Amino acid sequence: MRSNRTGIDESDIALFKSWVNSPIKFIGDIWKLKPQPVVKEYQDLVNDLISQGRFIEIKADYFEDWQKGHITWQQWLILLAVERGLKGLSSKRISVRSGHGIGKTACLSWLIIWYLMCHKGAQVPCTAPTGEQIHDILWKEIKIWIDRMPEQIGGLFEWQNGYVRVKDSPETWFARARTARKEAPEALAGVHGKYVFLVADEASAIPEEIFNTAEGSLTGENTLVALISNPTRLVGYFYDTHNSDKNNWQCLHFNSEESPIVETGYIERIATKHGKDSDEYAIRVRGEFPDAEAIDDKGFVPLIPADKIILNESDMPFSKGVKLGVDPAGEGDNKTAWVVRDRFQADAVATEAISSEKTIAQKTLTLKDYFNIENDEDIIVDNFGAGANVATELAFAGCHPQAVNWGGKPDDEDEGIDAIYLNKRAECYFRLREWVLRGGVIKDKELAEELKQIKFKRNLAGKKQIMSKLEMRKEGIKSPDRADAAALTFYDEDDFLENAGKVIVNSTKNDIYSGV
Repeated sequence: MRSNRTGIDESDIALFKSWVNSPIKFIGDIWKLKPQPVVKEYQDLVNDLISQGRFIEIKADYFEDWQKGHITWQQWLILLAVERGLKGLSSKRISVRSGHGIGKTACLSWLIIWYLMCHKGAQVPCTAPTGEQIHDILWKEIKIWIDRMPEQIGGLFEWQNGYVRVKDSPETWFARARTARKEAPEALAGVHGKYVFLVADEASAIPEEIFNTAEGSLTGENTLVALISNPTRLVGYFYDTHNSDKNNWQCLHFNSEESPIVETGYIERIATKHGKDSDEYAIRVRGEFPDAEAIDDKGFVPLIPADKIILNESDMPFSKGVKLGVDPAGEGDNKTAWVVRDRFQADAVATEAISSEKTIAQKTLTLKDYFNIENDEDIIVDNFGAGANVATELAFAGCHPQAVNWGGKPDDEDEGIDAIYLNKRAECYFRLREWVLRGGVIKDKELAEELKQIKFKRNLAGKKQIMSKLEMRKEGIKSPDRADAAALTFYDEDDFLENAGKVIVNSTKNDIYSGV
C-alpha cells in the first residue's frame, strides 16, 4: 500500500472518498448490506429509469427475492435519490411517502450515520411529531446500527439520549433529536455549518411552523433534506412537497404491498378492519394521501358526499330495535334534538329551543314509550354540558340510559397505526357515515341538510376529527344538533358491526327492505 507525505494510506483516502459520494457504498462496506438484486432481464430497463430519475416507474417485479443481508429495493431507491442529489443531477430535497413497515427507520439511521461519518463538522437536526417516534424508535435504531459497525469506526461516535456526537469535535459535529412542537418551532433550526442534513420522520404530522422556521437552513448549497412519512393529511408542508411544491423535491412513493419485508398479516389486518377502499388502507398500506374530495383551505372535507344522503319523508314505520339519541342544549342558539334510528332509517322526531334537564327527561320518556324502546341502553344521552343532569333525572324516573362522554376516548384505543379517531364523537360520526353509504335513509329534511354540513379532517397525529360546533359557527354554519343526536345512536360498536351492510335501498320505488 502506498502512503502520502502525511503517512495516511492512500487506499484509505480513496475508500473514504467513495463513501462521501455514495451512502450505498458506505452501507455495503460497513454493514455488508447489498441492494436487492435486479432480475437480469430488467437490468437495462432499471438502469435507464434510474439514470433519468424516474424512480416512480420502478416496480417490485423487477427484483429478485429479498434475502437477509439485502437492502430492499425501496430502501435502495431512497439511497439512490440521495446520491443523485449529491451529484447535482436532482434536488437535494427528498420527500418520501410510503405505507407502513417498508424499513424507512433503518434507512434514515444509515443515512444519518453515513452523513456524520463522511462530512467533517456535519450537523444533523432530526425531528418527529412525538417523543416516541424520535427517541424510542429512530434514536434507538441509530444505536443498533452504530453497535453493528466495526469497533474502530463505531468508536468514533458517542451515542446519547437526544444526541449522536463525533468524539473528535462533539460540540460542533453531531446529530440531534428534538420533538416537533408548534409552540417550540426550532426543532430543525439553530444549526450552522458547511454540511447540514435535515431529517423529518413522520413529516406529515409535523406542524408547518417547524418547517417555516427551518427554511433558512434549507437554502445552503450543501444542505441535504429527507422527509419520510405516511401521507396522513391533505394540508401542510409535507403534502405540498408532493403537490404544489413538488418541482423542488425528489418525490418517492412506496406501497407496503410491494415491500419484501412488510408482514402479510399487517396488511390483512388493516384490510379486514378498515376495508381495502378505505382511507386508512390507502394511507397506511398504499402510501397514498386520503381522498381529497372538496377540501377547504383549513383541510376539512365533507363527511358524507351530498349525493349519497338519501331523503325519504315517507310514513314507513320503524322496525324493532330503535335507538334514541338525545343531544341536550340549554338556552341559546343550540336546540335539544331527539333522533330515532333503526337499521334502515333515521328521523329527527323532536327538537326543543329552550330546555332544562327536567323537560329533556320528560320528553325522552314520552318518546321511549311512543317508539316502544324496551332496553334503556338503547337511549343514548350526551352527558356533557347541558346534558350532565339529564341522565340523573331519567334515573329518578326509573330509566337508565347510556350517559356518554361525547369527547371521551373512542373504542379504537390501540396505539400507533390503529388509533384513527380523535374522540368518541368522531368514531360515532364515521359509523353514521358508513351506515348512510350502505343505504341508510334520512326521513327528516333538516337532519339531511345538517349532515351535508358536517366536515372532518385529520389532525397532526393523523387522527380523524369532526369540525367542532365552535368552528362551524365561525364558518356561518348552524349548530348540527340533529346530526349529533343521530351520531349518538351509533355509540355501540357491536350494534353497528352487527347491523351495518344490511340495508338496501330501491331508489325507484322509494322502498326500504332488509337484504340477505
